[in-house]
Amino acid sequence: MSEQADRARRGPPAPGSTARTIVLILLAYAVLGAVAGVVWEAVWTPPGQVIAEHQVFYDSYASLRRVFSGTGLYVVIGGITSALVALVVTLLARGRELLTLLLVVIGSAIAAAVMLKVGTALGPADPATIAEHTVKRTSVPGALTVQGKSVLGVKSPYLIWPMSSLLVLALVFFAWPTSHLPRLRHDMHSGDPREAGIPGARHG
Repeated sequence: MSEQADRARRGPPAPGSTARTIVLILLAYAVLGAVAGVVWEAVWTPPGQVIAEHQVFYDSYASLRRVFSGTGLYVVIGGITSALVALVVTLLARGRELLTLLLVVIGSAIAAAVMLKVGTALGPADPATIAEHTVKRTSVPGALTVQGKSVLGVKSPYLIWPMSSLLVLALVFFAWPTSHLPRLRHDMHSGDPREAGIPGARHG
């Protein structure tokens, strides 16, 4: 039996089932966003900085080169995690393409924010804040931050989450589309032109 016939026999999804799907997908994005934040902070190496007379300096050229490592790791870890979540969500929520699209966009935005909050909360404090209360020379680790150009008020690296999720969504929908065949096309293969409703067919 075709996928279309199976779906027609099951009928539309129950409201409770739809609500459960929404909660589970958004929760999955939030939880894995937090996990990605933990991994992001764990694999990152903070640049060394020095505080002197309320000012912050880098302690070496090597530390200066590590300034953008936090941003790069955010993009790599966030992109991979987002792709994996989107793949699972898309396969489990087949037949609800519009709902899946909406949830993937919202969920990926939530995950991007959660990853940032968790990672920066676990990382070292901002040296600029410490410098406000420190006069003598002190060595401190740099803060975990994301650098990038702002697009409509959002830093471009944050967009890796929705972009990666939408790419996987498009690939799955294209490679494994859900069957939405109209009834007319099904009837045309039944061999009876009267049932297919073809104009000009003789009705005995």
